[in-house]
Amino acid sequence: MLTGCSSDGTADAGTGSDSTPTAGGRLRVGAAGAATETLNVLTATAFTDYISIHALHDPLVSLTGDQIELRLAESIEPNADATEFTLRLRPDIAFHDGRPCTADDVRYSLASLADPEQSPNFSQYYADLDAANLTVVDERTLRIPLHRPRADFIEGGLATFSFIFPDGTSGDQWESGIGTGPFRLSSGTAEGRVLERNPDYWDGTALLDEVEIIAIADAETRLNALRGGEIDYAYAVSAAGAAGVEGDESLTIVRGGAANSQALTFEMNLGLAPFDDADVRLAMKLLVDRQALIDTVLFGEGTVGNDVVGHDMVGFNAELSQRELDVERARTLLSDAGVSEVTLRVAELAPGLTDAANLLVEQAAQAGLTVTVETADPATYFADYETLMSTPFQAIPWANRPAATHIAAFTGSTGGFNVTGVGGQEYDDLLTRMQATVDADDRQTALDEIQAYLWEHGGDLVWGYAELLDAVVTGVDGLRYSQSIPLLDQVTMA
Repeated sequence: MLTGCSSDGTADAGTGSDSTPTAGGRLRVGAAGAATETLNVLTATAFTDYISIHALHDPLVSLTGDQIELRLAESIEPNADATEFTLRLRPDIAFHDGRPCTADDVRYSLASLADPEQSPNFSQYYADLDAANLTVVDERTLRIPLHRPRADFIEGGLATFSFIFPDGTSGDQWESGIGTGPFRLSSGTAEGRVLERNPDYWDGTALLDEVEIIAIADAETRLNALRGGEIDYAYAVSAAGAAGVEGDESLTIVRGGAANSQALTFEMNLGLAPFDDADVRLAMKLLVDRQALIDTVLFGEGTVGNDVVGHDMVGFNAELSQRELDVERARTLLSDAGVSEVTLRVAELAPGLTDAANLLVEQAAQAGLTVTVETADPATYFADYETLMSTPFQAIPWANRPAATHIAAFTGSTGGFNVTGVGGQEYDDLLTRMQATVDADDRQTALDEIQAYLWEHGGDLVWGYAELLDAVVTGVDGLRYSQSIPLLDQVTMA
């Protein structure tokens, strides 16, 4: 799982050190926060919140890298047509306050996650869950009925976000952070949160004594705080910042790999002008110089995208032709469509997004298109759901999840976070067929067809993939990731 430092002072999904790691210590983590931080699993949006939640709570199923790993679930078995799953919990799991974790807690957690009113960010993963008919069989067994066949329910739903919390958790109870995870909440203040080791953790005790999670909005500020000794771990630094660390023996860059990278996109909403015109969408995809964006914005530390999320992950359709730069054809398509200007909404949700937007302005001008950049506040960007769904053109970084997982959650007429609006009868039929197909090979064939449809007709302009780059003081070791969020239970400090 872990590798040592390479010659350029970087490491992959872990750090290396000549010092011997030991248990104990207090790790200070700096990450981007939000205007209103919360430990409410159902409404959290900030990276500081997600890092805390992953340390305080356990999911039923985890997507670690591109592998599905059962966590609180001991087994999950579908019936013959994948319209119902039977889940069996591991034995002897307890919450931080000593209560046993039972099927009643799982029932309450899944029903809450599936409720759009309670869970606006995650209910799309559970659109097909028949929450009203969840049935507790015994203390460790839950029957999970679905509204329609979903052979991909584990990878398309549970593996994406299935954190379990105590039955009845609501209101101010969220801020106590009661979960089953490797850490428990020690204190929470305006300056940050402190988590302490859970000595009774079911999967082995965490190695650190404490973790302090501090909100630092700007990537450069986080790196300066690391250099100044104010923190030990700067989550998500820019490619420029990572390049500046080279040669500094006191710091190490940790690389997340393909599974912990972000698909950097310019998203076009198919239901809104001018992107309701397929020729305009194609023109946008043709006028973007993807390699120039990688070289300039990511300092060469990235991979060219091809308008489908999931590059280098399980299930990705590698047979798709790579989209090539064709400025003259883009100019003709835009001219024929009568489109000469668009507005791009952007927030610095990931290092370099604003720079990418500004470079797009220059590239679009070569095709006769004026792009006006409208800057938004990253602290409130994802919380403003109505604006997200009604913006014609916006820059969004997606976690590079496997194609089946991303497609299930973010596309189709029932997709709750479908910012491109891709759907309609033809597409929904393709999606339904894929999701209902039990045979794995046949399901992959259907998934390849969906990805080809999205490449041809979709509103995703995936220009590149940026590997997660974290910076730590040398001697911090054992970092692992789930969907780009660090897992801290195996972390040590030299």
